[in-house]
Amino acid sequence: MAAPEAPGTIVGFVPAVLWEASDGGSEVCVLERAGRGWRLRGTVLTHEVKQPIELRYAVTVDSAWATMGVEVLVAFAGGDPRELVDLGELWSAERPAEYRDCVDVDLSFTPATNTLPIRRLGLDVGEEAEIHVAWLVWPELTVRRVLQRYARLAKDLYHYTQNDFEADLTVDEHGLVLEYEGLWRAIANA
Repeated sequence: MAAPEAPGTIVGFVPAVLWEASDGGSEVCVLERAGRGWRLRGTVLTHEVKQPIELRYAVTVDSAWATMGVEVLVAFAGGDPRELVDLGELWSAERPAEYRDCVDVDLSFTPATNTLPIRRLGLDVGEEAEIHVAWLVWPELTVRRVLQRYARLAKDLYHYTQNDFEADLTVDEHGLVLEYEGLWRAIANA
């Protein structure tokens, strides 16, 4: 007999969110099974200096929600997608020393990657944690090691801090963001 699914485990369907950004952009994100772990994949439609841009990403995590791989593609003004930046070395056996304690990736152009530490940390209401992450900064396309703090305020509410930036994140039962204070809000989810 199989062991029962852990609380919050996704069974029988694929959760998805359609977000609207405060700058007029949008994104669709899907959370799906990938082997023994999970994959967040999405498409962001945005703009830079009034040029339409499509960003596609996939982040694969293991069963403990630790990042295993990251793919990011970009297409400017409807062109063919091309790789933005190779983040593979950050999760390889020979990862750079400054990223060895980074379990999570944060893609700055999407609220999706906030799901990773929310799920991995498993904080109870009233608990908080500080973590170092590999932060891909858009549109500069640089990767930085940064310190982030997550504080769980309620069953569906987290306070997120990075440097001088802070925001409240309202999430669904899967840890997907429904409201990212001032930046993103879900307009449809399944």
